[in-house]
Amino acid sequence: MSGITGMKIAIILFCAYLALLGLDLLVRPDLTFSELENRRLEMRPAFSWPDLLSGDYGRELERWMADQIAGRDSWVGVKAELLRLIGKRENRGVYFGRGHTLLQRFAEPSDEALDETIAGILHLQSLLPDLPASLLLAPTSAGVYPEKLPALAVSDDQAAFIRQVARQLAGRVQLVDVLHDLVQKADEPIYYRTDHHWTMRGAYYAWSSWLSQTGKTAADEGDYTREIVSEIFYGTSWARAGLYRLPPDAIEVIRSRTPVAVTVRDVAAGEVTDSLYQPEYLEKRDQYGYFLGGNQPLLVIEKEAKDPGEPERRLLLVKNSYANCMIEFLLRDFDEIHVVDLRFFQNNLAVYARDAAISEILFLYDVIGFGNDRQLRLLTRSA
Repeated sequence: MSGITGMKIAIILFCAYLALLGLDLLVRPDLTFSELENRRLEMRPAFSWPDLLSGDYGRELERWMADQIAGRDSWVGVKAELLRLIGKRENRGVYFGRGHTLLQRFAEPSDEALDETIAGILHLQSLLPDLPASLLLAPTSAGVYPEKLPALAVSDDQAAFIRQVARQLAGRVQLVDVLHDLVQKADEPIYYRTDHHWTMRGAYYAWSSWLSQTGKTAADEGDYTREIVSEIFYGTSWARAGLYRLPPDAIEVIRSRTPVAVTVRDVAAGEVTDSLYQPEYLEKRDQYGYFLGGNQPLLVIEKEAKDPGEPERRLLLVKNSYANCMIEFLLRDFDEIHVVDLRFFQNNLAVYARDAAISEILFLYDVIGFGNDRQLRLLTRSA
């Protein structure tokens, strides 16, 4: 009898808990942003009969409840730990790899999507035929450390994908393949364990590959110094996977021994700074924002000291966040770098390149970001 009574009490308490969660959702204002996951949260959907009948309202309501439920971060962590305990090796597209390493699953885009992306790049090149143009496709950590993937993990062949992109570019835009060179440096910390980006050291080696493959003067490691600026970095893969008990990463910064004075103009915000680095981000959840302060539509980075006897060299860098920690190195060979993130840039890119007297173009994306970037496909609309 006492057992039945205990079960009744447990059921009552559980139902009361669910009721409190529901009441909390109804009366508490929606949270707009998750610092832990560094993303915007779903807001309460507006009701309409058409959406209800089509099922869209139910799906939106489910996403809203999942994002806004009280104690959500703790529930995400509990779910991830339970998944690992029952033998699962992946959560939300992130594999629980060996050596406390989290690796993003790479899935090739559809042939149609890739064709449209390549067409966009080639269309821009056709509008600016006199400018050397290259595409650096950064592999993700799963491509460099396949041995760290869990058993039976499914991740498409990044080397084969990079070769396919090179074939479709047909030499009109040079494909810079850095995978082999990065694999040779795999014993060094060239990728974060808890984040999807490469480290600044990985970016340095990729830059060195770009130099050699585009016929530029090789880099000299002795010209740069290394410094650890944070030892408590947790990245986007950590937040997404939910394994919150993993040890943190360190952020290493590699700077020129001869400091380069620069002016950095955030065109959209109308702000000017004198540094590529934003130390205040080291006190925030998104420590990767230390590099450039995150992603902006357009940054114009200009060296203050230029050779008066030489024509100015201006690079148009079309990129996602993988490029943010490579700017330091690119400044060696360019007087100005115009950094464009097409996710936010609204102007005509070809017209901008002509007006800015650009002398070279570099597209820099990781393979996942490149495959998913819709804005590159829209370059076919440029004129």
